[in-house]
Amino acid sequence: MGIKISEIHDATEVSESCTDHKTSEYTADAAVLLTTQDGPWGVVVEVQRNDRLHDKRFTWPLYLATLRARHRCPAALLVIAPQPAVARACAATIETGHPGYDLTPLVLRPEHVPVMTDPDAIAADPAMGVLSAMFHAGPDDTLDAVVQGHDKIAEADRLTARRYYDWVSALLPEAARKTLREKMKTASRWYSEDARAWIAEGKAEGEIEGEIKLLLRILRSRGIDITDEQRQRISECKNPEQIETWADRALTATSADELFD
Repeated sequence: MGIKISEIHDATEVSESCTDHKTSEYTADAAVLLTTQDGPWGVVVEVQRNDRLHDKRFTWPLYLATLRARHRCPAALLVIAPQPAVARACAATIETGHPGYDLTPLVLRPEHVPVMTDPDAIAADPAMGVLSAMFHAGPDDTLDAVVQGHDKIAEADRLTARRYYDWVSALLPEAARKTLREKMKTASRWYSEDARAWIAEGKAEGEIEGEIKLLLRILRSRGIDITDEQRQRISECKNPEQIETWADRALTATSADELFD
């Protein structure tokens, strides 16, 4: 059959069942199901920061086969390896023993990810900005770009800016993470004073949303019908005192006109 194997001394029959009754937990870092024109396509994603790959050479084929069988679709293994030496080790072909059934992982290497130092470019593609920081963080200009990119994103969407920083911070090595944190405190105009104001604003908005929901519930329970325009007026109100006034009136009002009069 063309299989090269050393001299066989013995053969022992083992269980033919492929069910592992002693449950073992095998969990990849992430699994993504892509929807394509030709149908679904699965991707197993592993982040590898060191070259301790002995166990991975057995579990990676398992992850891939499981995802493929579960979703009945093609599947690929993508290993994210920020360190060049680790990336080379991850790219080595895993020989399973069966002819033509070897696995060569797809490895995302530093040369695949652009170095992003332009805040406008980071704001336009925060996800690529996260990968750039993960692969290339270290020099001050790269970390400065993270701070500037965060502030640029925050100008349009503070929530996305916060997520961007949280992801970058989680993926950086410890030394770079500490340096970035200090830079954010001193150089970011959103991270310190404005960040605290943003948190307070978010809490206030959460309280207002709760009061709006309560007001609408009172109106429903009392059978008071409101128009779409009136509902929009309530939902878009940012003044908590006004909402409280409407809520007080809703307890005795018999129509929407009495509520807004």
